[in-house]
Amino acid sequence: MRQLTAATGRMLDVERVSLWGLTAQRQSLECIDLYELSRNRHSVGGTLQAARYPEYFQALNRGEPIVADDAMKHPSTQAFTEDYLLMNGISALINSPVHVNGELQGVLCIERVGPHSAWTSLQRLLAHAVANLVSLALVQHQVLQIEEDLRDANSLRLALFAGARDAILISDARTGHILDANPQAEKLFGRQLQQLLGLLQSELHSAGDGLDLRQLLTLGHTNDAEAVRSTVVNGDGHIVPVEITGHEVELEKGRRIVHGVFRPLAVLKEPGES
Repeated sequence: MRQLTAATGRMLDVERVSLWGLTAQRQSLECIDLYELSRNRHSVGGTLQAARYPEYFQALNRGEPIVADDAMKHPSTQAFTEDYLLMNGISALINSPVHVNGELQGVLCIERVGPHSAWTSLQRLLAHAVANLVSLALVQHQVLQIEEDLRDANSLRLALFAGARDAILISDARTGHILDANPQAEKLFGRQLQQLLGLLQSELHSAGDGLDLRQLLTLGHTNDAEAVRSTVVNGDGHIVPVEITGHEVELEKGRRIVHGVFRPLAVLKEPGES
């Protein structure tokens, strides 16, 4: 943003170029960056209240740039005369609204100091182009922020999944095939992740005690569902009594998975023991 304000000031040879952001309550604009050409410096600060300058905010909300060859006489900016224009020696200005996803987010202000004169069509066009660049930069920042939030959320999900004290299996709700398993599941079933992927959950239960996936779905749909007790067989053939809870989750495009949690209840039993 600082590069944009400075480059715009130099290209147009105007003293002041600033970017203002609309606050969350949409009741004021706050200066994000002001570049002053003669001093080659940036600064921040300053607030414009909607209640004090209603005509100006109404003009911004209409979405069209405010082009004032004489800022003290323009209907949208003449209210700034005493406490802004005269104070800063501003004679003419172009204020271009900045939109993101169709909503007003701020304004690019290009201000001439000294004698006022009419803005050229090239200057107007450049002001509009820079406002579009600001919008694009904000959209890109928004996308990057969303991607970062998704990475953080995914990292948290993986950490919770991998660090859970109980064994967890993720299965396809339609077919029952295992799609993912955490380290505790590998330990409980005595199999590596690659050995678990693609198996039916029922294949992990002891003979005659196979828990149908639909039972887990039924548990997941009840508010105060108690865990069901069953037994599973690990890779060495040991039978392990477990407590199982399951919840169905709908993903994008209507795909459904079952999140099954397996908690061992007692020590391992040797094959053939009752």
